[in-house]
Parts: sequence; structure tokens; C-alpha cells
Amino acid sequence: MSIDKTSCKLKSKNLQVIVNKITEATERASKGEDGVQLPDNQESITKLINNMRTYLIKDISISEEAEKSTLFQIQSTCHPFTESLSKSLGELKEQLQEEFSNSEDITETLNKLPIKPQDELFKRVFGCGQQCPFCKVPCEAGGKEHEKHHAAVHRPQGLGRYRDVATKKLVETLCTTDVHSKCKFRNTETKYEWHPYKDYMDYYPDWLIPPDSTIEASDYWKYVLVQYNERFAQEYEAKPADVPEAWRRITKEQALKGLKDAFIINNIQHTILNIFKTKQH
Repeated sequence: MSIDKTSCKLKSKNLQVIVNKITEATERASKGEDGVQLPDNQESITKLINNMRTYLIKDISISEEAEKSTLFQIQSTCHPFTESLSKSLGELKEQLQEEFSNSEDITETLNKLPIKPQDELFKRVFGCGQQCPFCKVPCEAGGKEHEKHHAAVHRPQGLGRYRDVATKKLVETLCTTDVHSKCKFRNTETKYEWHPYKDYMDYYPDWLIPPDSTIEASDYWKYVLVQYNERFAQEYEAKPADVPEAWRRITKEQALKGLKDAFIINNIQHTILNIFKTKQH
């Protein structure tokens, strides 16, 4: 941001928005309800200031005390005061733009902001906080406003503490695979009655879990389960999962490539979807 002077550009852009709003409010306030220019007397200034306060109420908080204090200090009539206000606004804009150009201290700017950009970025990356009901992978939809929870890469369900009722072993299958099959699940939501995975929306209508029996993007989590099978079992007070022999042949490089490919594809899909939505609007 320092190299590209991004902060300066953002400040100048916001400054222009503010100046435009004050200029528009001044022009509107200088006229009465009939659209006729206010008389050039000192009494009209009271109407002018009151109008400006009304028009800018959503953007600038001006108290009644501040309004009275301002009126007490004005010795001019309405028209010269309006002209002086417009001139001062232009001079202030130039002064601030010069300050923005000469002082590009990003750290200082960020420290002064009431809302920290790094916190907002974390919230978007973190998602909404919801987790897949089976593998506990977090929802990756940014912010709070989305119709369905979703994730680019799901995990073996054992990593979400699921275990086989009979053997007490961690479940090695992926939920994306199970929703494609005839397998069933049961938990507190189903009152421990068996329910088909493919009908998971009966209990979890807010989640979108794509059915896929050949998904390669989950190689990363298959690799993780193979490498830390014993430790997960110990942590979850279960027996280690029966991982397929093919999973044991997944290399670290393959696992990372699968993860990278999954998120690249996911980001491309989101970009296309956003472009489509924009065109619709």
C-alpha cells in the first residue's frame, strides 16, 4: 500500500464523496421549500444551517448545541456566508489532499481506523463459524449472508469424531462419498435412528455437500488421517481408522497439490458466479 500510494487514493476518493455531499447539502439548504433562493439576511442563515443539519443527518452528527454555537459566531448575511462556505470547503479539500500525498504512513492510518481491516479480513477467511455436520470442516462462505453453508474440501468423518458404533473405530469415509452412496448415519439429530446420507438435507437443509465418489481434492485430509491416525484415535478416545491401502501411497506433494487445485477451482467458480450475479443485476 505504501508503494502504490493506495491509502492516499482511498482517502482522496472518500474525501471527494464527503465534499460532494456537503456541496449538495449546501445547495439544497440555500433554497426554501418552494425552491426559491433564501433571502440575503442574517435570519436566513438559521434556516440554512438547520436545513444542512437535516440533509446531512445520516452522514454527519451535528448537535443542536453545535448548531446554536455556529449561529452565534456568524456575523454575515446568508448569501456571502454561503459563498464563503463553498470557498472554504474547496480550500480544505486541497489542503487535505496535499496532506494525504505527503504523509503515507500506512501503520499510523491503520492504527487510527475504528474498524481494523485485518479483523474484517479474518472474519471473511474464517467464514460464518458453522461446521459440516459430519466431518466438522468449517463453512468457507465469506461473512454471514449466504443461502447454503459449503466447503471446497471435506474430510474423512473420523476427523470430525465420527466412529463406527460396533467397532469404535474412526470412520474413514468422506461425507461427499457417503452422500453419493446408500450408506446411512445416525446421531442426536436423528434421535439415533438410521437415516440415508443422500437425504442429509432432511436434517441439515442449510448445508450443501456435493455427492462425489471420486473426489481427489480430499487427498490432503486422507494424507493427514494416515499420518496422524493413532493420535486422532487417542484424542477422540476411539480406535484408529481402517484407512485404505491406496491412501497410504499418497505423498505429501500429492496432498498439497490436491488442496491447491481444490481451492483454485473453488475460487474460479465463485468468481464466475459473482460475475453472473452482477450481470443479472
